[in-house]
Amino acid sequence: MSKPSLRPNREAQKEEKKRLKEKIKQSRIELLNRQESNGIFIPPQVSVSNALSPYKSEADERAGREEAVASQISTYRAILPNLLKKLRMIPDPRTAKKVKHKLTVLILYGIFTFIFHMASRREATRTMSKPVFLETLQLLFPELESMPHSDTLHRLLERIDVQKIESAHVEIIRHFIRGKKFQKFLISKCYPIAIDGTQKCVRDSDKFTDEWLERRFKTKEGEDIQRYVYVL
Repeated sequence: MSKPSLRPNREAQKEEKKRLKEKIKQSRIELLNRQESNGIFIPPQVSVSNALSPYKSEADERAGREEAVASQISTYRAILPNLLKKLRMIPDPRTAKKVKHKLTVLILYGIFTFIFHMASRREATRTMSKPVFLETLQLLFPELESMPHSDTLHRLLERIDVQKIESAHVEIIRHFIRGKKFQKFLISKCYPIAIDGTQKCVRDSDKFTDEWLERRFKTKEGEDIQRYVYVL
């Protein structure tokens, strides 16, 4: 057993923290019970792993990065040069004297965060700032003199005209359609379009607002209606 503290105030603080933790725990339990009684289910959120890098040496990291890049290098060479050329035409909203990275470098960094499936800005900053990661990308894009911080990209996207980025993206798609690159994917002479969504919550009782979606399914008692919320 631990010895009692010689400072009476510290013992009182420990007791207060203990009561506060217990109160928070009970509040969370009550909230979950209310959600279950109302038929609301909120999917658990997965945080970024706090584990160390799986690479044991520079050679392991270099091999892993080169393998990842080599498998997609043909796609990069076909798409990115034309896309970057169009992105250069977008007006840069930043102050010229304070600019460290070019506009195309920042947007290229943002593209890579999606290509390499970065779960968050924090993960992108930690992973893509590794020396071997940068060295591998510089083989394809010499203009990447240094890797920007993800917060820098975030501040740029808050101010830039995102419609210009969307227009450049659409123009690339039109370029491939005109070149018949997607012809083998036609279905009844039409191009299928996939739209990805994530379900945020679902409930079996009456819906809150008209914006909730609903689906019908058969049960042993008959037909049931379930309300849910999706975001794109």
